[in-house]
Amino acid sequence: MNTITVCGNASEPKLRYTQSGQAVASFAVFVKRKNKDGEMESTPVNVVAWGEMAENITANVQKGDRVLVSGRLQDSSYTDKEGNERKGVELVADEAGVSLRWSRNA
Repeated sequence: MNTITVCGNASEPKLRYTQSGQAVASFAVFVKRKNKDGEMESTPVNVVAWGEMAENITANVQKGDRVLVSGRLQDSSYTDKEGNERKGVELVADEAGVSLRWSRNA
């Protein structure tokens, strides 16, 4: 089974719609860890969500929010503005939510 769960700080989600009207949200989750020298490193994990979940994410998640995202890894490729072919891996979200572990009362 191809399932992964990540927890980290979200970038600002961007919502767009396909030609058929399907909602698509994309954002990154920055996962922090200590490297071999004991310094903190942040690795972005690109996330894509579809449909109602995409709309809910963009309505409820803000840049810097600590989030949990679970889903499957998928190869992605696109052509950038300069015409270069880019390849990578993205997390296609099945579930997403704000983490309350370090929540602050407003």
